[in-house]
Amino acid sequence: MVLRTALLSDELNFAAEAVREEQTQGDGGDPWRVLVVDDDPDVFRVTELSLMRLRFRDRPVQLLTASSGGAARACLGQERDIAVALIDVVMETETAGLDLIRTIRTEFGLTDTRIILRTGQPGQAPERDVILNYEIDGYADKAELTAMKLFTTVVAALRAYETMSNLSRLTAELEKRVATRTAELEKLAMIDALTGVANRRHFDVRAAIEIAEARRYGQALGAVVMDIDHFKQINDCYGHATGDAVLKQIVDVVTLQGRSCDLFARIGGDEFAVLLPDSARDDSIALAERVRQAVAAIQIEVEGIVIPLTASLGVAMLADEDADIGPTMSRADHALYVAKASGRNRVAG
Repeated sequence: MVLRTALLSDELNFAAEAVREEQTQGDGGDPWRVLVVDDDPDVFRVTELSLMRLRFRDRPVQLLTASSGGAARACLGQERDIAVALIDVVMETETAGLDLIRTIRTEFGLTDTRIILRTGQPGQAPERDVILNYEIDGYADKAELTAMKLFTTVVAALRAYETMSNLSRLTAELEKRVATRTAELEKLAMIDALTGVANRRHFDVRAAIEIAEARRYGQALGAVVMDIDHFKQINDCYGHATGDAVLKQIVDVVTLQGRSCDLFARIGGDEFAVLLPDSARDDSIALAERVRQAVAAIQIEVEGIVIPLTASLGVAMLADEDADIGPTMSRADHALYVAKASGRNRVAG
């Protein structure tokens, strides 16, 4: 072996002095973990002597040792927070160190860990190929890594690791915020801004899911379309603010009439729809009738005048030949027009 403990005294004096220069104000914290992977026991001793007094950012260094690539993998399986890895090339095999590098980067996903490759004898891969093809941060002959150089190499690696870790943390936080915001925007895109219930897009997406479920389990699927009678006159006579208040009041009342699995949506203007999973025709008509009665019971007063409210509703069921909710909604719309033509304030289906 080219490194010898006897040669270290002067360099360790340098290291101790450099330690004091590296110490900075801070709250301290967990030690920096440095993994030393080498099949030569003297290497561990030399490394320990070189780094034993090192404190960086007011944190000490903790050495973890492994005498083979396999032992290093076992260590990494228990401890992933490795700041620096000092790895020998030739151990149980001529490519053990190189194989370990790929394991660290790919299998364990430790992209922030700084890897310093150390070799005392040439392996199969030429140095240029190793530097180009492996994700390492340093490559040196063991004879070059005297105590002074080992100390400065590790300090530089710790600086880089700290920077990479902070960047990874900030990136993860940013990605989390973006994901949260994206989810919020997607949710907003599925909600009617005025009433807070589902919009047409949400209704269509949910309908596709419920149709698939109905086909799979042989269940019925009902659809109700509702239109507020003479709503244009309410807007014309009392203003759009009153019209908006009417729509909100209707939503508050009508949503209480259904089940938790039912979807109530505003699909445009004063037109609403209800999707009724696992609901037979009689049950769907009964729900529509409850809704009609609830709307008729609403009391909206403007300047001492009570505005009469009624609604017309059409009911339809998913048919075997319906590829999507479109044909079902068309039949519900037709039933709605029948209800209006029959005098309004009624259910048809």
